[in-house]
Amino acid sequence: MSQTTASINTKLIDSLAQIILSLTEEERRILAQKVQYPSLSDEELQNKWEALQRDIAIGMEQLKNGEYAEYDDSTLPNLLETIKIRGKQRLEQEKSE
Repeated sequence: MSQTTASINTKLIDSLAQIILSLTEEERRILAQKVQYPSLSDEELQNKWEALQRDIAIGMEQLKNGEYAEYDDSTLPNLLETIKIRGKQRLEQEKSE
């Protein structure tokens, strides 16, 4: 029975892979969002996407204007620790919401 189940699952996976490969770029993006954020509505996903695009545009503008910090071997560990701490704080905040 286990072998039959494995065979069926393999066929299912192959079928799903073929379907995914036939999707357009936009359809793949939507599918990835649905997989990553299954509990969010289409509107919430769209808002996240637009916010990400705005953040990228702001970052690009900051780079053009020289508004960035350079790091070296002595300052990089502190940056990484700060990112780690902020990431943990953000996760805790998201859990409490």
